[in-house]
Amino acid sequence: MSLSLVGLLLTATVLPYLLPRDRLSPTSGAALWLAVLALRATLVLLAALVAVLYLPATGLFDLLTHWCFHAVIPFLATHLGFSGHPLGDAAALLPGMALGVSLISALLGIWRATRKMRGLIQRDSLGRGPKESVIVGGHEVVVAAAGIREPRIIVSAGALARLDEEELIAGLEHEHGHIKGRHPYLIVAANIAFALGRPLLGSRDALARLRYYLERDADEYAVGRTRNPVALASAICKAAADAPAPTAALATLAGTDVARRLRLLLDRPAARPSALADGAARALAASLVALVLVAGATMPTLARAGVDSIATSGAHSCH
Repeated sequence: MSLSLVGLLLTATVLPYLLPRDRLSPTSGAALWLAVLALRATLVLLAALVAVLYLPATGLFDLLTHWCFHAVIPFLATHLGFSGHPLGDAAALLPGMALGVSLISALLGIWRATRKMRGLIQRDSLGRGPKESVIVGGHEVVVAAAGIREPRIIVSAGALARLDEEELIAGLEHEHGHIKGRHPYLIVAANIAFALGRPLLGSRDALARLRYYLERDADEYAVGRTRNPVALASAICKAAADAPAPTAALATLAGTDVARRLRLLLDRPAARPSALADGAARALAASLVALVLVAGATMPTLARAGVDSIATSGAHSCH
């Protein structure tokens, strides 16, 4: 049953790539790729669980690790105390330790990014800007939503100087779209899932695709408010030249996949989602979430079975 579940999970990570990328609505695409990241994290957690609880009970693991130097080179065993047992224990625990380090690193990165944005607003604020934004210094064109729990929209002096009124309004609405859509929280969840799923090939691409759909969601929010996709496209072009890299606590106007987003802003018929593809994406996202829940519910059972397997295999020692 465990192998069947793992096979099903692996298959499910491939299916989203079969859907047409630009024919999904931004909300469906974001939900789908957030579910993919959660599924990848679950797969890696399952693999780590197997490595810790099942691998030590296998005959191959026993053959490779349970050797003693006193049976091979007595001098080294007597004077240096070398043995294969610690190496075997380390090999079994290494996946879990690596996941822990990756998760802690991601959480620290989120904390540092949040603290940096809070300091930026407090230190570099030049006053209140349009639409409840905060003006900061700098010649670059920067319009961004900064922060996670209480995000604020920041506008650089360079943006005020180089964007015309329509472009500025469109850019501000784009950032309001990030805040209204709770995108900072989604990015935090995605970064945590990515930290766990990082060992799987394609996890970084899944995170990039999620960011793309969140940017598209903010684009569509701005267009719905201003009815001016050309102004938004022009503002994105001006911001893309020197935009800071987006982080968990900073969603910039330029964002990611600028060329693809500009094409959809300037060709509005191409931006309309396909009802068939969008419905398939929603159904697949729901299925992936169900798989994650099933896999999560299975983990305690797998853990108990692994502990029982280790107990029944007995203690291994050198003779």
